Amino acid sequence: MKTPLVVFAGRSNVGKSSTIRALTGRKLRVGKKPGSTRWELMIDLGPVTLVDIPGFGHMSGVSKTGIEEMKTTIVQKLEGWSDRLALAVLIVDISLFRKLVERWETRGEIPIDVEFYSFLSEIAPYVVVAANKIDKLKKRERSAELEYLIFKLREALPEVEPNVVPLAAHRKQGIPDLKHAVEAILMQSGLELPEW
Repeated sequence: MKTPLVVFAGRSNVGKSSTIRALTGRKLRVGKKPGSTRWELMIDLGPVTLVDIPGFGHMSGVSKTGIEEMKTTIVQKLEGWSDRLALAVLIVDISLFRKLVERWETRGEIPIDVEFYSFLSEIAPYVVVAANKIDKLKKRERSAELEYLIFKLREALPEVEPNVVPLAAHRKQGIPDLKHAVEAILMQSGLELPEW
Protein backbone atom coordinates (compact mmCIF):
# COMPACT_ATOMS: atom_id res chain seq x y z
CA MET A 1 0.00 0.00 0.00
CA LYS A 2 1.26 3.47 -0.87
CA THR A 3 1.88 5.75 2.10
CA PRO A 4 -0.57 8.60 2.77
CA LEU A 5 0.54 12.05 1.61
CA VAL A 6 0.79 15.34 3.49
CA VAL A 7 1.03 17.96 0.73
CA PHE A 8 2.45 21.45 1.23
CA ALA A 9 1.09 23.93 -1.31
CA GLY A 10 1.07 27.67 -1.82
CA ARG A 11 1.91 30.55 -4.10
CA SER A 12 5.53 31.08 -5.09
CA ASN A 13 7.70 32.68 -2.42
CA VAL A 14 5.39 32.16 0.58
CA GLY A 15 7.96 30.04 2.43
CA LYS A 16 6.90 26.45 1.72
CA SER A 17 10.42 25.06 1.66
CA SER A 18 11.41 27.13 4.73
CA THR A 19 8.39 25.77 6.61
CA ILE A 20 9.21 22.16 5.67
CA ARG A 21 12.85 22.69 6.63
CA ALA A 22 11.80 24.09 10.04
CA LEU A 23 9.36 21.18 10.56
CA THR A 24 11.61 18.33 9.49
CA GLY A 25 15.13 19.62 9.89
CA ARG A 26 15.80 18.47 6.30
CA LYS A 27 18.04 20.69 4.22
CA LEU A 28 15.84 21.84 1.36
CA ARG A 29 16.98 24.30 -1.26
CA VAL A 30 15.40 27.61 -0.37
CA GLY A 31 15.42 30.14 -3.18
CA LYS A 32 15.26 33.91 -3.00
CA LYS A 33 13.47 34.08 -6.34
CA PRO A 34 9.80 33.05 -6.78
CA GLY A 35 9.45 29.63 -8.35
CA SER A 36 12.69 28.09 -7.01
CA THR A 37 10.98 24.71 -6.52
CA ARG A 38 10.18 23.50 -10.06
CA TRP A 39 9.10 19.91 -9.34
CA GLU A 40 7.67 18.10 -6.35
CA LEU A 41 9.94 16.83 -3.62
CA MET A 42 8.88 13.74 -1.68
CA ILE A 43 10.17 13.37 1.89
CA ASP A 44 9.74 10.00 3.58
CA LEU A 45 8.53 10.51 7.16
CA GLY A 46 7.86 6.82 7.84
CA PRO A 47 4.08 6.35 8.03
CA VAL A 48 3.43 9.37 5.79
CA THR A 49 5.18 11.09 2.90
CA LEU A 50 5.50 14.86 2.93
CA VAL A 51 5.29 16.48 -0.50
CA ASP A 52 6.64 19.94 -1.32
CA ILE A 53 5.01 20.98 -4.59
CA PRO A 54 6.11 23.89 -6.79
CA GLY A 55 4.57 27.24 -6.01
CA PHE A 56 1.86 28.59 -8.25
CA GLY A 57 1.61 32.19 -9.42
CA HIS A 58 4.56 34.43 -10.28
CA MET A 59 7.82 32.63 -11.13
CA SER A 60 11.05 34.46 -11.97
CA GLY A 61 11.98 34.27 -15.64
CA VAL A 62 8.89 32.25 -16.64
CA SER A 63 6.29 33.42 -19.17
CA LYS A 64 2.57 33.73 -18.35
CA THR A 65 1.97 30.62 -20.48
CA GLY A 66 4.66 28.73 -18.56
CA ILE A 67 3.11 29.80 -15.25
CA GLU A 68 -0.36 28.61 -16.39
CA GLU A 69 1.12 25.29 -17.56
CA MET A 70 2.81 24.84 -14.17
CA LYS A 71 -0.49 25.56 -12.36
CA THR A 72 -2.30 23.01 -14.58
CA THR A 73 0.42 20.42 -13.90
CA ILE A 74 0.17 21.00 -10.13
CA VAL A 75 -3.63 20.66 -10.18
CA GLN A 76 -3.45 17.45 -12.26
CA LYS A 77 -0.81 15.95 -9.93
CA LEU A 78 -2.88 16.77 -6.85
CA GLU A 79 -6.02 15.29 -8.44
CA GLY A 80 -4.03 12.16 -9.27
CA TRP A 81 -2.99 11.82 -5.62
CA SER A 82 -6.44 12.54 -4.16
CA ASP A 83 -6.96 8.94 -2.97
CA ARG A 84 -3.69 9.13 -0.99
CA LEU A 85 -4.06 12.64 0.50
CA ALA A 86 -4.25 12.61 4.30
CA LEU A 87 -4.21 16.39 4.46
CA ALA A 88 -2.99 19.50 2.68
CA VAL A 89 -1.13 22.41 4.24
CA LEU A 90 -1.73 25.65 2.33
CA ILE A 91 0.91 28.24 3.12
CA VAL A 92 -0.04 31.88 2.64
CA ASP A 93 2.04 35.01 3.15
CA ILE A 94 -0.11 36.75 5.75
CA SER A 95 1.88 39.99 5.33
CA LEU A 96 0.69 40.30 1.69
CA PHE A 97 -2.63 38.42 1.82
CA ARG A 98 -4.98 41.42 2.14
CA LYS A 99 -3.17 43.43 -0.57
CA LEU A 100 -3.26 40.48 -3.00
CA VAL A 101 -6.93 39.73 -2.29
CA GLU A 102 -7.91 43.36 -2.87
CA ARG A 103 -5.89 43.48 -6.12
CA TRP A 104 -7.56 40.31 -7.47
CA GLU A 105 -11.04 41.36 -6.34
CA THR A 106 -10.78 44.78 -8.05
CA ARG A 107 -10.19 42.82 -11.29
CA GLY A 108 -13.32 40.77 -10.54
CA GLU A 109 -11.24 37.59 -9.98
CA ILE A 110 -11.09 35.07 -7.15
CA PRO A 111 -7.80 35.55 -5.28
CA ILE A 112 -5.45 32.65 -6.06
CA ASP A 113 -4.86 31.75 -2.37
CA VAL A 114 -8.62 31.53 -1.79
CA GLU A 115 -9.17 29.60 -5.04
CA PHE A 116 -6.50 27.08 -4.05
CA TYR A 117 -7.96 26.73 -0.55
CA SER A 118 -11.32 25.79 -2.13
CA PHE A 119 -9.61 23.36 -4.53
CA LEU A 120 -7.58 21.66 -1.79
CA SER A 121 -10.71 21.38 0.37
CA GLU A 122 -12.40 19.49 -2.49
CA ILE A 123 -9.63 16.91 -2.94
CA ALA A 124 -8.15 16.55 0.58
CA PRO A 125 -10.11 15.47 3.67
CA TYR A 126 -8.44 18.22 5.75
CA VAL A 127 -6.70 21.51 5.02
CA VAL A 128 -4.50 23.44 7.44
CA VAL A 129 -3.68 27.03 6.48
CA ALA A 130 -0.27 28.18 7.67
CA ALA A 131 -0.27 31.99 7.86
CA ASN A 132 3.47 32.47 7.33
CA LYS A 133 5.58 35.65 7.66
CA ILE A 134 3.48 36.89 10.60
CA ASP A 135 6.68 38.54 11.88
CA LYS A 136 6.59 40.93 8.89
CA LEU A 137 3.44 42.52 10.33
CA LYS A 138 3.46 45.00 13.19
CA LYS A 139 2.27 43.30 16.38
CA ARG A 140 -0.85 45.48 16.52
CA GLU A 141 -1.84 44.44 12.95
CA ARG A 142 -1.50 40.68 13.39
CA SER A 143 -4.89 39.77 14.84
CA ALA A 144 -6.75 41.94 12.28
CA GLU A 145 -4.86 40.33 9.37
CA LEU A 146 -5.51 36.81 10.73
CA GLU A 147 -9.22 37.66 11.17
CA TYR A 148 -9.33 38.95 7.57
CA LEU A 149 -7.75 35.71 6.31
CA ILE A 150 -10.27 33.60 8.27
CA PHE A 151 -13.13 35.80 7.01
CA LYS A 152 -12.06 35.29 3.37
CA LEU A 153 -11.68 31.52 3.82
CA ARG A 154 -15.13 31.30 5.47
CA GLU A 155 -16.58 33.38 2.64
CA ALA A 156 -15.21 30.83 0.13
CA LEU A 157 -16.38 27.76 2.09
CA PRO A 158 -19.02 28.74 4.67
CA GLU A 159 -19.58 25.11 5.74
CA VAL A 160 -15.94 24.62 6.83
CA GLU A 161 -14.29 26.23 9.86
CA PRO A 162 -10.77 27.23 8.73
CA ASN A 163 -7.86 25.68 10.63
CA VAL A 164 -5.32 28.54 10.62
CA VAL A 165 -1.87 28.43 12.25
CA PRO A 166 0.16 31.68 12.35
CA LEU A 167 3.93 31.26 11.96
CA ALA A 168 7.26 32.76 11.02
CA ALA A 169 8.97 29.71 9.49
CA HIS A 170 12.44 31.18 9.08
CA ARG A 171 12.46 31.99 12.83
CA LYS A 172 10.82 28.65 13.68
CA GLN A 173 8.00 30.54 15.44
CA GLY A 174 4.69 28.67 15.37
CA ILE A 175 6.32 25.49 14.00
CA PRO A 176 5.35 23.42 17.10
CA ASP A 177 1.73 24.61 16.62
CA LEU A 178 1.78 23.55 12.95
CA LYS A 179 3.29 20.17 13.87
CA HIS A 180 0.58 19.70 16.51
CA ALA A 181 -2.20 20.61 14.01
CA VAL A 182 -0.86 18.09 11.46
CA GLU A 183 -0.41 15.34 14.07
CA ALA A 184 -3.92 15.90 15.52
CA ILE A 185 -5.45 15.39 12.06
CA LEU A 186 -3.34 12.28 11.36
CA MET A 187 -4.33 10.76 14.74
CA GLN A 188 -7.99 11.61 14.09
CA SER A 189 -7.63 9.80 10.75
CA GLY A 190 -6.17 6.73 12.47
CA LEU A 191 -2.72 7.24 10.95
CA GLU A 192 0.62 6.86 12.67
CA LEU A 193 2.58 10.00 13.43
CA PRO A 194 5.41 11.12 11.15
CA GLU A 195 9.05 10.65 12.08
CA TRP A 196 9.88 14.34 11.91
